Amino acid sequence: MYYCVVTIALFTSLALAQTSAIPPSDVPSGPPEHQRHDDDDEPPPASAASVPPDSPIITIEGMCDHPGSTTSVCKTIVTKAQFETLVEALNPQMAATARHQLAESYPRMLLFADKARELGLDHDPRFTEALRFASIQLLTQRLNRYFEEQASSISDSEVEKYYKENAIKFERGELLRIFVPKQTGQAQKTVSGDRSSAATDSSMLAVAEKIRARAAAGEDFQQLQKEAFAAANIASGSPNVSTGKIAAVGLPLSHQKVFEMEPGQVSDVIAESSGYYIYKVVSKQMVPLAQASKEIRKSIASQRVQDVTASLIKAIKPELDPMYFGESPGSRRHSGSKTPKPGDEPSGK
Repeated sequence: MYYCVVTIALFTSLALAQTSAIPPSDVPSGPPEHQRHDDDDEPPPASAASVPPDSPIITIEGMCDHPGSTTSVCKTIVTKAQFETLVEALNPQMAATARHQLAESYPRMLLFADKARELGLDHDPRFTEALRFASIQLLTQRLNRYFEEQASSISDSEVEKYYKENAIKFERGELLRIFVPKQTGQAQKTVSGDRSSAATDSSMLAVAEKIRARAAAGEDFQQLQKEAFAAANIASGSPNVSTGKIAAVGLPLSHQKVFEMEPGQVSDVIAESSGYYIYKVVSKQMVPLAQASKEIRKSIASQRVQDVTASLIKAIKPELDPMYFGESPGSRRHSGSKTPKPGDEPSGK
């Protein structure tokens, strides 16, 4: 019986093919951040560690590239070391479920690749060009991974510095919030025209200011919320005023200033297009540094990758021929953009 052991070269060809030929449902590809799932941290079974590196973990009956062999006596074998080399090349953080999907897909891919070579499709100029482009994509992914690896070297002092300089990101507040609609239920049915709408806004702003004063005096926020909806002639139940523990980034940007207040303080009325908001800070706590450390390291590493990538991109100035490509999609959103005409030279010189 003839045994054909799959070599590293075959794994390399698989890695090149993944970008253009592997169905996404079969083999996850690309950087880890583009394929996160709930089970991404799921480890391989405990028994996997006891399997020797040279032990066959995938055996494909009926496949052999030995000339003249019959399929009944041929096997293709993939060892643990070879499979893990492939996983490392594709995605070092590949979860156990994805590894299993890869192992199930690989035999079919080998079969189809052999058939394609038999038909001479590997000599098709279109295949050669697709392979060249797949190589570019994989090198791009590898460079991104390299940047990520370099950026992940972060000292404890850098983590502590980031924590102190970005304290608001790690502060959690328990807030009470009242919403006063701008338009009343009656106005929504009958009011038309800007003048009537403005009058409604003005009257509801007055309501909001009065409610804010009563809130600052210590009245119950939930009761004040009910009165706000009643003043707006809204029959539906009023919302719960408690936000629970929330980070500043969980609020609209114009509302995040409430985190500058101390517990017990009530905010000024915050105007939005839909209505008016009033906040009270019940309590504030900081997420401990030890608990925030993992998030901080990810943020620092991500920013480093963005910075080095942006610096690299600045070195080039791509220019597309408008005669061939037409307008860029973005330029159509700007009324001042000029539509290229025959004979016009490309801009940006």
